[in-house]
Amino acid sequence: MKRKNPVRLMVFWSVFLSLAALICVTNLHTLWNYAFWANIPADMVEKDVFRDMDFPRDGLEKIEQLAKKTGLQFAETAAIVMTRYDFSPSTWELEGTNREDVWDWNHILEGTDETKYKPIEEAYQAILSDIQYFPVPDSLNKEKKPVTFSDTWKQKRTYGGERLHEGTDIMGDAYERGTYPIVSMTDGYVENMGWLEKGGWRIGIRGASGGYFYYAHLYAFASGLKEGDFVKAGQLLGYMGDSGYGKEEGTIGKFPVHLHFGIYLETEHMEEMSVNPYPILVYAQKYKLNYDY
Repeated sequence: MKRKNPVRLMVFWSVFLSLAALICVTNLHTLWNYAFWANIPADMVEKDVFRDMDFPRDGLEKIEQLAKKTGLQFAETAAIVMTRYDFSPSTWELEGTNREDVWDWNHILEGTDETKYKPIEEAYQAILSDIQYFPVPDSLNKEKKPVTFSDTWKQKRTYGGERLHEGTDIMGDAYERGTYPIVSMTDGYVENMGWLEKGGWRIGIRGASGGYFYYAHLYAFASGLKEGDFVKAGQLLGYMGDSGYGKEEGTIGKFPVHLHFGIYLETEHMEEMSVNPYPILVYAQKYKLNYDY
């Protein structure tokens, strides 16, 4: 009787066990992903962890690059990736994500309860898909300095009672009312226009995907613009000012000249739910128009 080669047996069992371990780990990974997404609450978009829009500073750039590699839409990729990383990925995690990961996660999501995941995808669609321009154009006059802004989301405000800031303040270096033109970031319809006690002269544009883009404390509106008008992305809406914080229409001078910009969504339980616009503005800086002012 011929004896079996022990070396061959060792190689066979080594390969067999390695493959078995790989299959086991892969299945466990897949099962873990299914379990992870199965635990998403139906009202996820109304949670602070979603509303905070906690992208790394270059996060939307990296997600846009992933979208191009996968062939998926930008907002769809954002929904997949942000959901997978519990809505707060690090730069390192995004850099380590490849198109195969996104395809795998998308395949798993397609098999989950759509009533839980679909609102998340639709929310990112409303927030991101219509963005075309930064709201304050650059000046062709080289003496004008660019605008600045920081993440002022949830900072305390006291006018009209203690509350949290629901937007981003964009400050102009020239503190004169009417200096900086304000343009629409998106195509959409003028849904609201006129005076608000806290927002001053403000205009609200409803984008095609459902997002509501809010521009407040204006000095003046663009000539001829009225509620119900359709505006194109990049179209002049008005000029940066310091209106608001007064019951009397036309109140000015209560704070420095700036643009308050906000983004709102309509959800199942909230008619106007604010989300942090700061990372969207950071991303949109590469899409600036040039105006002669």
